[in-house]
Amino acid sequence: MSDRHSVILALQWPFRLLAQAALVGLVVITAVDVIGRVVFNSPLGFAYELVGLLLGVSVYAGLIGMNWHREHIRIDLIEGHLRKLPRFDRARAAMVWALEVIFFTIVALYVARQATQMLRWHETFLFLPLEKWLPLAIYAGFAALAALSTLISALPGCQANREDLS
Repeated sequence: MSDRHSVILALQWPFRLLAQAALVGLVVITAVDVIGRVVFNSPLGFAYELVGLLLGVSVYAGLIGMNWHREHIRIDLIEGHLRKLPRFDRARAAMVWALEVIFFTIVALYVARQATQMLRWHETFLFLPLEKWLPLAIYAGFAALAALSTLISALPGCQANREDLS
């Protein structure tokens, strides 16, 4: 394993931990809200907003490691046909890689634009004492890191291995 590869894996560790903590938080908040609503007829007022925030954290923080390890959902409608043309494998892989980088860059830019619009209006959540632009700015940063992770994962010597998933 190269030094560059080790550094990248070490940089991803906090994001994986953050995504895992957000998923656990989703389960706990949802369970407490449902129990409170059904058993005590007193739901958590902020549960809906907090679940939305934690869902965003889990998705966007998880994208960084997912892109690095190339663990995307694959739609293989034409893969069988493309396998019949092995000379185009490199071109196809380069095109898929480029589309991924472009897609995640557009996501990062779009979410950042939404954050700046929310900042202008100073809109806050109904129950949480937090302006909406702040989580969007964090999500934009995570999406930018996901795009960067996709870009770096294509560089020679930086490819992730299956045993790195720990």
